[in-house]
Amino acid sequence: MKKILLYGDSNTYGYDPRGMLGMRYPKENIWPSILRRCLEDEYEIIEEGQNGRTLPRFERGSAYLLHMIHALEAGDYFVIMLGTNDILLTSHPQVEEAKKRMDALLTWVQSELKEVHTIVIGPVWITNANPELAIYHAASKEMNCEFQSICKKRGVTFWNAGKWNIPLAYDGVHFSEEGHEIFAKKFLKELEKMKTN
Repeated sequence: MKKILLYGDSNTYGYDPRGMLGMRYPKENIWPSILRRCLEDEYEIIEEGQNGRTLPRFERGSAYLLHMIHALEAGDYFVIMLGTNDILLTSHPQVEEAKKRMDALLTWVQSELKEVHTIVIGPVWITNANPELAIYHAASKEMNCEFQSICKKRGVTFWNAGKWNIPLAYDGVHFSEEGHEIFAKKFLKELEKMKTN
């Protein structure tokens, strides 16, 4: 059975911002679990979501990544959805730094996973009514454009979740439970298109 490895941050983990630090939506309601139910006859879904995860710095990240991807074989999928924390956890978002890290990650991935399908999902845009956070919304849109350019240059599949109209929780960063359901449907639709092309 082919595998789909989902490498992401709190929106892959299923973080629920309404609860205490580290709380999670019911596991059956998060998008990786929905994928697992829908694809159980075709794929093994491997969740690698972690709260606060940023794009790796390779002096610290490659050993863990090597261990994580060890199970992937030819024809499997490696899905990356990162970048939100790279711009959110700063006083002034640095899109250029996120771009460099994504480029370095894809350089490494393409050297290690020559026969694995790599998919980069540009994260949902940060959206918050607080005008002080408007720079993060603009930066998240710019970051996805940069990721798309990198993927095009490298021949890597890119999906822009910023355009998927995913419902977010009150913080404007994390998916609501409805958002997880809609995200899973969008993912499945894009995967089917990818398989038929």
